[in-house]
Amino acid sequence: MLMLGLVLASCNTTKFVPEGHYLLNKAKVKCVDDKSVSTGELRSYLRQKQNTEIFGFWKLQLHVYNTAPSDTTTKANKRLARNAHKMGEAPVIYDEELTAISMQQLRQQMNNMGYFHAEVDTQKIIKNRKIDLTYLITAHKPYTIRHYTVDLPEEAVRRIAQDERCKIQEGEQFSTKTLDEERERITTALRNRGYFYFEKSMLEFTADSSLASHEVDLRIHFAPYVTQLDSSELKRLRTQYSLRKIYYQIDYDPSHLPDSVVLKRDSDRYGNEYSWTGRRFLRKNALRNASRLRSGDRYAEWRVERTYARMNALAPVKYVDVAFNPVGDSLLDCYVTISRGRLNSFAVEVEGTYSAGDWGVAAGVNYSNKNIFHGAEVLTIGGRASYEWRANGGRAIEAKAEAGLLFASNVKVNVAYNYQQRPEEYTRTIANAGLGYTIPRRPGSRWTHQFNLIDINYIYVPWMSDRFRTQFIEKASVLKASYEDHFILDWSYTGSYTTYNQRFPNRSYLQFAVRAETAGNVLYGLAKAASLPQNEAGQHMLWKIPFAQYAKGDVNFTYHGVITPAHHLVGHIGIGVAVPYLNASVLPFEKRYFGGGANSVRGWQARTLGPGTFRGTGNSMVYDLQVGDIKLDMNIEYRFKVVSFLELAAFLDAGNIWTIREYKSQPGGVFGADFYKQIAWSYGVGVRFDLSIFIFRVDFGVKLHDPSRIAEGKQWRTAGNGLGWKDDMTFHFAIGYPF
Repeated sequence: MLMLGLVLASCNTTKFVPEGHYLLNKAKVKCVDDKSVSTGELRSYLRQKQNTEIFGFWKLQLHVYNTAPSDTTTKANKRLARNAHKMGEAPVIYDEELTAISMQQLRQQMNNMGYFHAEVDTQKIIKNRKIDLTYLITAHKPYTIRHYTVDLPEEAVRRIAQDERCKIQEGEQFSTKTLDEERERITTALRNRGYFYFEKSMLEFTADSSLASHEVDLRIHFAPYVTQLDSSELKRLRTQYSLRKIYYQIDYDPSHLPDSVVLKRDSDRYGNEYSWTGRRFLRKNALRNASRLRSGDRYAEWRVERTYARMNALAPVKYVDVAFNPVGDSLLDCYVTISRGRLNSFAVEVEGTYSAGDWGVAAGVNYSNKNIFHGAEVLTIGGRASYEWRANGGRAIEAKAEAGLLFASNVKVNVAYNYQQRPEEYTRTIANAGLGYTIPRRPGSRWTHQFNLIDINYIYVPWMSDRFRTQFIEKASVLKASYEDHFILDWSYTGSYTTYNQRFPNRSYLQFAVRAETAGNVLYGLAKAASLPQNEAGQHMLWKIPFAQYAKGDVNFTYHGVITPAHHLVGHIGIGVAVPYLNASVLPFEKRYFGGGANSVRGWQARTLGPGTFRGTGNSMVYDLQVGDIKLDMNIEYRFKVVSFLELAAFLDAGNIWTIREYKSQPGGVFGADFYKQIAWSYGVGVRFDLSIFIFRVDFGVKLHDPSRIAEGKQWRTAGNGLGWKDDMTFHFAIGYPF
């Protein structure tokens, strides 16, 4: 990539710029007298911007465009030119007229922000047929609101406009954005109180800025056309409407029905009417439970929005339309039209794998029915099997089957069974079942909550070779607990928060997720009360199997910084801590943390980092020893779109895992005061292919600081300190973003 960049950077960027014209090399916005003015937002109003840049200077797409041959008289050159122009980006030719329009747009936006006397000028630097253009803004003193008057004769409207939630405050800076938000607030409040015919356009503001004191007197009033409405229209505007009947039109479009089609009809005791053609694919109670519209209730905008959200969330529904028809003086009939989506899906996947010199094959099959009991219940059944040939002559076999049932009420039941035959000379089976509930995110809310009310895991090790038992289990107490039969009964909560707004996808946003999990507490209380037997380690037994007891917590914070729509800077911090107690001295293997991998510190393969300064001896058990009870991940990644389907990234990762206690089999793994010296660092680059339905990702990571080499003084991995392709560099292939 570096060589390619150097080659492309050497290309003539003005190759396809016509004579007498200039390439717009830079287009900047600068406010010379008020640092509080966000020039980043103002830049979005420019009618002409420079070519897309990577790292703020590298016009990669322009360079790709310029690789096209100038002579296109031959078929080969035509093909090369067509491909280069398709993949690249044409040069932005400076346009004086667009510059004038941009200046006008900037003045208007500054005026909207309260800078009524703002001046906009330009500064141009021309060199080598390129022009650097800077828009210079002199903001001057902004205007503030001196008096705010509510001039609305309708009592209901006036009462809402004057309440404590008003967004306009005297003494604050004038902003048309705030005025628009206040109009939206008043309109929403009125429509939620039954004023069905009230619209945002009915409200206007008048601002008097002739006070010669950088202050304005602001007045809200009805638009002129409202005062000219006749008596019947005014009456309708003042009326609070209620719902008379709800008509559910299921799986058909009345406007496209032939005359010969007979509609089937039904009703319920709540006054709702149902009509459909063919076979009704949703039960009446499923529709009623998803809807927030009820006969006899007053009309409310939030109920309509919630109905849209809940019905669109039903798996078998393709789309929903909600319409209203007035009947009488203050009543509305509601028509909810529902279109059926695809109910069944079946998928088969076959893949080849290559990991650490070992080849393998895997195959999976999945079936999904999105309406198994005609109440929007989703049934999923899947299976997967894999076989891997090991270079040492061993083999790894794994087979998994699982099934899940998700109800429309967001209650989920799942069962799974996993069989593992490992070349480390043991066989293990894992069976689990769970019951969970998700509270979906409501309109306007930023939180989602998920509860695993009960999660049962049974781990059974039916066979283990004598060599494995003697060499690893009897000598390594940390592994003994992980490779004995054990039982887990846990409860967990996961909460996620986001400030992402679909209406403004190019705004920066943050995501926060927290997870809390605990296991064994109820069983321990019952074991104590019933005096259940104990094994040699002092653990209480349930059906002759020790049960796990622990507490585990995880926190993840991600910030998506949007520099431009094509350039994002994303930061992530993840922290996890798990503590075994009372009936357990070690966490179950499947509940412990591992370091490295496509979503962690990408200079390491998955499960090859840590704990602490621990360094494996090269035997086959390193995989099982490189686990811990504490995890830290810190990542920063710069992402930039090259073309619509291709994105490049540069990243820096840091983190490690640690044990919470000192274990003989994991020397150097315990968390201590010097943990910061044991943080692993790596850097690298990545390519993402946007395939519409998912993103395929390839990351290349290089170790920078390897804590496992601290003892030998080679922890900083550089060319002069042993940096090598085999030990310090790795590729990761994954689906989706790492965070």
